[in-house]
Amino acid sequence: MTYVPSDRDDDIILDQTQRLDTTPAPAFPAVGNGVDAQSAQPVDPFAGRPAVTVGYADAAPAPRDRTVFQFVWEAILLLLTLNALFLVYQRQDEIFGGDATMDTLGTHFATLTSLLLIATGFGLTLRLGAVNLAVPAMPMLALMLPSLFVGSNPLVGLAYTAGAALALAIVFTVLTVVFRVPPWLAGLASLVVLAGSFQAFTELAELVGATDGGTWSNPGDLWVLLGAAALAVAGGLLGLVPAVRDRFSKVKGAADGTGDRDAASVFMLLGGNLLALLLAALAGFLPVVFAGGPEGVQWTATSPFTLGMLSGLDLTPFALIAVLLAGTSPWGRRGPVFGTVLATVAVWALLLVWSSLTGPASDPELFQSWTGALYAALLLLGLFVAFGLDRLGRPKDPTPDDDTAATTELPANTDPTDPGTGLFDPSLQDSATANR
Repeated sequence: MTYVPSDRDDDIILDQTQRLDTTPAPAFPAVGNGVDAQSAQPVDPFAGRPAVTVGYADAAPAPRDRTVFQFVWEAILLLLTLNALFLVYQRQDEIFGGDATMDTLGTHFATLTSLLLIATGFGLTLRLGAVNLAVPAMPMLALMLPSLFVGSNPLVGLAYTAGAALALAIVFTVLTVVFRVPPWLAGLASLVVLAGSFQAFTELAELVGATDGGTWSNPGDLWVLLGAAALAVAGGLLGLVPAVRDRFSKVKGAADGTGDRDAASVFMLLGGNLLALLLAALAGFLPVVFAGGPEGVQWTATSPFTLGMLSGLDLTPFALIAVLLAGTSPWGRRGPVFGTVLATVAVWALLLVWSSLTGPASDPELFQSWTGALYAALLLLGLFVAFGLDRLGRPKDPTPDDDTAATTELPANTDPTDPGTGLFDPSLQDSATANR
């Protein structure tokens, strides 16, 4: 109410009472028997806030090895290869029986092509982290059974070769991925399966009526060698692609049981083994189809080896030495680019020089009797090179970001051992201002 004085002369006394417009307060929900009147749903007195969905980021890929030391080693390997070839040039009379010409070097080029294809395929399986010991034995298919794996129509023989390689790749993949057999043991089992299948292949050749005689025109042994070298280098360049390197790491995990067995890794393991087995099979197919028969094949660089069922085992040390000297990681972490070609040529040239050496008159076969020791020394050297490149090529340790270091740094006037009183201290630096 407004007070109006009594001595006022106004005829009309106005009521100046201010009336406030009010709205009724919202009614509280009537809760009875645990039911909310607004939603007609039971009320849970212990219910908290709804759960927050947390999204987890994908795990960061494993760091890749540095390849700069690999290229440094390949530069050194190039010098060693040139020195080995120079030694061959100096002893060309003892090795070739005279001056080295394209005619005398033809068979050597064919042998070097086969050795390079075997080393390329064997290195591919080692790069996948699942070494297949059956790869060096694949040339024996065409060398021992040319009637089936070459035949009158080499394309049909090549189809039989691809079928045998596919079957062997499936056996290897099933043993490693499904039964979790270590890759080296699965490769050894594949080698035994291949050796035990020669009788079945012989029966198949008689069943289909395979005959010898199919040949292709030879474009030149040097051109075939250059083609094999280009294939090896192209595979090395492809292995430098980051996506391919990451996939190789996943294939290694799927093969040795340390990673997931996803479909992409399993199929790449199968395809990689199939390609490696086919390359090694071509090492026996090409000399036969170009030379006109297995009798024209001369394994000049591997003179201590004999052509037979166990020749695959004899070729395994050469392939292993070549891929290790090339810089291929035994753990599948890194592969060479030019190293496979250079190492194969270097070891081939060294064996040529070694086989041409003659001992003293009392023991003319001195150097030939120590050939096994030479292989052992080269193998140990290759293991040392591969181990050293793995140590030097390790990825750098991750360093903390500058922002993270700034946020975790304590003020200079803060004592870490003092728990504090919990009261505001104006002398301390504002943390929000310090992090801006």
